[in-house]
Amino acid sequence: MDIEELGMPELKGFKLKRDMAFNVFKAAVRYRTEKKDHDLNNRVLKTILAHFSQSQRELATLNQQMYDTQQELESDLKVAAGIQASLLPQAAPDVEQLKFAWKFFPCQSIGGDIFNVFRLDEDHMGLYILDVSGHGVPSALVTVSVSQRLNAQNGMLVKRKQEDPPRYRITPPSEVLQILDEEYPMERFDKYFTAVYLVINFKTGHLTYSNAAHPAPVLLHPDRDYTLLREGGTIVGMGGVLPFDEETLELQSGDKLILYTDGMTESKNEEGEFYGDVRLQNFLEANKNLPIAELLTTAHEHMMAFGKHMPLTDDITMLGVEFV
Repeated sequence: MDIEELGMPELKGFKLKRDMAFNVFKAAVRYRTEKKDHDLNNRVLKTILAHFSQSQRELATLNQQMYDTQQELESDLKVAAGIQASLLPQAAPDVEQLKFAWKFFPCQSIGGDIFNVFRLDEDHMGLYILDVSGHGVPSALVTVSVSQRLNAQNGMLVKRKQEDPPRYRITPPSEVLQILDEEYPMERFDKYFTAVYLVINFKTGHLTYSNAAHPAPVLLHPDRDYTLLREGGTIVGMGGVLPFDEETLELQSGDKLILYTDGMTESKNEEGEFYGDVRLQNFLEANKNLPIAELLTTAHEHMMAFGKHMPLTDDITMLGVEFV
């Protein structure tokens, strides 16, 4: 039943006005709500943009700081590499009976390989090559420390003072490695190293050496097959728990001694095959008539060609001595 049937037509106009007013009210509320939402959205967007701009500025500052730090680090590494290079022999020792040559290729700006040749007295030369585990700064710090211990000028390790003439004693190679093994335990430095230390009496041709788990040096002979210098002991870093042995050989004219680190033989080709000790030994034997410097150069080129000249993943060091 509608309003007219109730006999109250005057209420019909009231209802229309009421409905119109209600619709106007709803429209007004919707407008105000939408306007408030729009204003709120604008404020939220402005806040987000402000935070984004601040983050961008902070990111740019952080990137600049990282770049500056990287530049400083690279500069420090270059200085460290220069220091390490200064520990290597700068020129071949002037010894009539011996010729020397070497190759040194760190895979980073500084590495864990180091070697040296030095005169102990008027009759003897000392030589060593060592390879510290790992790469980079920690390994390089160990090489620097060990090289200082093996410095003949210090007169502390490779030559010992004594009361009787000639007032010094050349330390045997096995004893040198034994002392290093006690002074550089793995638990203290978190590093170990392999090494070969040799003493050559270039007047008599006698060579005494000890090998601390290092790739065996190859002694090439002009008239017979090569000899491998294996005598010694385990890695340096066991804390002196195991002794080192040594061996003495007599060099003949034309003999060539090649020492190297495992970066040479552990380089791989595209199929993942190692260059290997046997391949290197056979190459050296096949080319043993080359002068010592040329022999090292061609051996390195042969290894690089095997790996298709891929970037190095380990330090590579070769040291050669020819007894003439």
